[in-house]
This record gives sequence, structure tokens and C-alpha cells, in this order.
Amino acid sequence: MGTVSSEHRHVIPLRWADLDSLNHVNNVVYLRYAAEARAALIERGLMDDRRITRIAVEFVRPIQLGPRPVIVTSRLEGDDVVHEIGIEGSPHLYARVTWGHDGVGRVDPIEGVDSLPLTLRRLDLDERGVVDPVQICELLQESRIPFMSSLFDEGERGTVVLAHLDVRLHAAIAWRSEPVESRVWVDRVGGSSYTIAAQLCVDGRAAVSSDAVLVGFDASTQRSRAMTDPERAALVRGMRS
Repeated sequence: MGTVSSEHRHVIPLRWADLDSLNHVNNVVYLRYAAEARAALIERGLMDDRRITRIAVEFVRPIQLGPRPVIVTSRLEGDDVVHEIGIEGSPHLYARVTWGHDGVGRVDPIEGVDSLPLTLRRLDLDERGVVDPVQICELLQESRIPFMSSLFDEGERGTVVLAHLDVRLHAAIAWRSEPVESRVWVDRVGGSSYTIAAQLCVDGRAAVSSDAVLVGFDASTQRSRAMTDPERAALVRGMRS
């Protein structure tokens, strides 16, 4: 795997472009921070540049724009590389990104769910000419957000936050002018959270599968909240038929 035998710190200044409409760091940007740290480890000869097959992200608390840089602390755990994301001078963990490199096998495309075409951009590709793992997560976000919006009537959906993301890369996605097909559905509805599952399919094959856990959030108390009955009913309509 490599020689990451201790923790390594990587300093990344914040940018305005890192923020979303809530002035928080965008979910995908946490993966960009982790990718920067991973690239630095490879550049220093501390780990091998192996193909990423699994991505797990735990979102703990939001980062807002400020003068202090992001600190990414990296370490090896078995065959995985773990990046813990914090802010300089803060004791808090903001996110944890794990890259995995073991085989994930193949899965069949899911039938009977919503489908959305996603057009690739050349900026989505890495130096190998395939879609970069970070951009895979952006494509999944691009499919998840409109799907969620389509489920709810106006005023029906309360605030939610992304708590956990699991992605499995079954096959590389090479450049293509034809759209990638995203298949997305509600996989689970709980009392205060739900799971959105998605696949990215190419030529009838599932190249990527993912699960995103979203949690109801009360901005006034900064705590999780229970889903309302209208929310739950809307989410159930989005489950596989």
C-alpha cells in the first residue's frame, strides 16, 4: 500500500469558491481537500498511487469561511487512507474522508427508479483520462439534489444536512460525449433521517453505486429533528417501485 506509518499534516487555505449558498464549505470540497493531501503523500513517496475503489465521507460539522486554514491529518489504516479535516487552532473534527483500494465487485443496474442524464466535462477527467473520484462525487450530488427537489411540494421539505456518503467505484468512466445515466431513488426512510441511493451507469452497466444519508436539521437548535408526516410521505413516493 505504501509507507504512511504516522500522521501527516497538510495545510490548505480556504477560498471563497469553496463555499455553498449557506456560506459553508460545499460537501464536495471536503473531498478536494482530502485529494490534495493524498496527492502530497504520493508526491513525497509516502504512498502508492493506486486506483481508488471506495470513498466514505463522514460530515461532522460545517466549516465557514475564515482566516484560519484547513488542516488535513492523514494516516494509513490497513488498506485505507484516512484524512481527518479540521481548522487550524480548533480541537474539532469537521469531516473524515476515507479512500479504499480493495475490490468492490460489480452490481446490476437498478430498474424502476428515476433516471437523469449527466453530461461530462473534460475538467471531470484525471490525468488517466477517466472521471476523477472527486468529480464522481460531484456528479452524484448533481443527480441527488434535483431528485430530492422533485419529491417535495413547495414548503413541504424541511432542512436536512448530508451526514454520510459511501461511494463504490466498480469501473472507471472514460470520456464520452454521450451523457452518463444517473439512476437515483430513496432507499430508506427513518424517523429523523433517510438514505438516497444512486448509480452512475454507462452503456447499461453500473460503474458507480452510492448511498447518501441525510438527517433532518433544526437550524434554531443546531440539532437533528424528526421528519414530518408530509416529508415521510413524499420520501416514500421516491422509493423503488
